[in-house]
Amino acid sequence: MRPLQLLLFMRRYFPTFMAGIFAGIFSIVFVLVLYIEAFLRPIKPADGVEWLLGGALIAVGYMCVCHFFLVWGRVLWVWGIAFLFVTCLGAALPIIEYRPVKVLYFFALLAPLIGLLVLNSNRHRKMRKILVLVRNKRKRFLGIRKARLGRLTAGRRK
Repeated sequence: MRPLQLLLFMRRYFPTFMAGIFAGIFSIVFVLVLYIEAFLRPIKPADGVEWLLGGALIAVGYMCVCHFFLVWGRVLWVWGIAFLFVTCLGAALPIIEYRPVKVLYFFALLAPLIGLLVLNSNRHRKMRKILVLVRNKRKRFLGIRKARLGRLTAGRRK
């Protein structure tokens, strides 16, 4: 991509991309706080918070890896992001039995649904198509460059 094309691409698709990232982070955080509120309130906080924070750290790392591969044009990794949103939604749904704070529960359900909506939007789909085109151009360029370097090294050997 040329600099002007990159600027136009970023202006159009970067907010959508970041909305997906922030929806993932908020989904993980709201579910984490919901679990702490529901299960760890009666016991000492040091007993189970480390495990929940470790799980949240792993989930955020997984989300970052999925988005990294998505940027590199591997669109099948969007299913990993969708799996994360569905997992957060599935983890938040049964907490209603423990009578959580309603606002927190509402946001714990809303964040993954917004994330799934962002992933399903037309702009996110177009962004993924463009990223695949960029990946194919990059692969073709590297193949041409490798062949050119191969010819140069073969010419030096003779």
